[in-house]
Amino acid sequence: MSLRGATSARKSPLGGFGSDGDRGPLDPRAILTSIGEVVYDWDLASDVISWGLNAADVLGMSDLATLSSGRAFALAVEPGSGPTRYDAIFGPKGSDGGSGVSFRARYGIRLPNGRLMMVEDTGRWYADAEGRPAFAHGVVRIDRNAADEPPAGLNDTLRERSGFITAIAPEVAEATRQRRSVTVFVAAVDDLGRINDEIGYECADAVIAEVLRRLGSVMRRRDKLSRYAGNRFAMALLACTGEQAEIAARRMAGAVESAPVMTPRGPMGVRLRIGAAAAPEHAVDAPRLLRRAEEALGALKKVPGGPSYRLYDATLAAEVRTATRGTPALDVLDALNDRRVVFARQPIVDAATRQPAFHEALVRIRNADGTLVGAGDIMGVVERSGIVPLVDTRMVELTTDWLAAHPDERLSINVSPLTLEGPDWLNALAAHLGAKPGVASRLIVEITETAAVRNVEATRGRLDALKALGVALAIDDFGSGHTSFKHLRNFPVDILKIDGAFIQNLSRSTDDRFFVRTLVDLAHHLGIATVAEWVEDEETALMLADWGIDYLQGDHCGRPAVDADGNEPRMKVA
Repeated sequence: MSLRGATSARKSPLGGFGSDGDRGPLDPRAILTSIGEVVYDWDLASDVISWGLNAADVLGMSDLATLSSGRAFALAVEPGSGPTRYDAIFGPKGSDGGSGVSFRARYGIRLPNGRLMMVEDTGRWYADAEGRPAFAHGVVRIDRNAADEPPAGLNDTLRERSGFITAIAPEVAEATRQRRSVTVFVAAVDDLGRINDEIGYECADAVIAEVLRRLGSVMRRRDKLSRYAGNRFAMALLACTGEQAEIAARRMAGAVESAPVMTPRGPMGVRLRIGAAAAPEHAVDAPRLLRRAEEALGALKKVPGGPSYRLYDATLAAEVRTATRGTPALDVLDALNDRRVVFARQPIVDAATRQPAFHEALVRIRNADGTLVGAGDIMGVVERSGIVPLVDTRMVELTTDWLAAHPDERLSINVSPLTLEGPDWLNALAAHLGAKPGVASRLIVEITETAAVRNVEATRGRLDALKALGVALAIDDFGSGHTSFKHLRNFPVDILKIDGAFIQNLSRSTDDRFFVRTLVDLAHHLGIATVAEWVEDEETALMLADWGIDYLQGDHCGRPAVDADGNEPRMKVA
């Protein structure tokens, strides 16, 4: 397995294993070089990397001294280009039973001439007596089909929050042990809603991509950059103290704000706001460190037009404690990381037969004591903090898995406007549906009416993309946003869910009765099925059925419940 000392000349019966001066057509070095591959050994104890003899040819470097150790190699890896070899070996949980543990990574190497080269790195690592990675043998392959300059930070894994945590966890742990510093930034484009309204969602996506590129242009090679949750960028600055971080933040904000971003609709000025936290001062592990930076950004966003930068400190910690005093001990991000996000199913019944037609999946968080916290307790915080796309993506995973296991059932899920505006959730949905044949036709995606009319053209494009995946579409809280007949006729909608605010007063309000009947007639004219929300009594249910409503939803027809083995969970919020 070792590559060291492999310099003696040999002759093959096939005529091709000569020395450097006698390289035949079957010389492994020539073949490896022709296909862009080089093997290596990495002794993790000494941090020495021994490369194959063709390394200089494959990697395009005459001096391999800059890649002769794991630490030196890490400095050549382009920030945000993908999980590295180190991440692949130390990130996933695995144990070596004697034959090693396989790993795979794809990332970019920045060459001395400035060119970015994408590589695929595969191999196996072997453990020491205590089960820790001690030695790795692998091969680096040049991806010649990849563009030389892919968009910085747009790796599918690093785009996600959990991927970023995995990527920085070893550095944070090392900083804690060695009393060095790692600072994490969480940045966001300020007032993105205004940008969406002025230039449209597609152009706003281009603005976000340009911001990401500008951030990458001023980051050090050893630092890490990731985009996650739509309009959020996470950065890890190695060997950077909290005091030094403000200087770095000014440099990054300056790069982003130095010139307007050119879009198809014209130039657009942008402003960046950055929350920061440093290890080990503010946290000693990656999840908490990122959370502290998110809290710092959240504090900034509470003050429109306020400061652009805030470092987590004791004052902010006190503010967070005050804001959560008297509420359940709830940490949505920790719940996501711990996979304690679950869903309750509430039946939506046929108005005539009262038999369940499908169920709505409602997000819940399971506390340590087994109690469940409902959406009413968490969604406000989740939406204000900008992490709702993470929750929505988790719900896609949960519900598609459940539908795959229950082929006779149908579910509906809600997606927030913030999530719908970005591409990540739609890509995640497509991936899960592609992996689970037969699920798409039994999944209903709900968007609110107000979200649907925020940008009609962009909404139509996203709805068409969803329909192309094979799912059904519902407009939730219908009646609150005053969607026009033209909008309904042009949207590929299957179901209208009438806002429960109009349903709950039907027995007392003639105006509500007129309005709801009008909505039902409009939907029937367009061939769209209807659901009445918040049905709480039999009188209302009978009235709605008489008007021709298709489905009923509310506690009168069935309360939300979480599937559980054994004891029925205690529901905190219906």
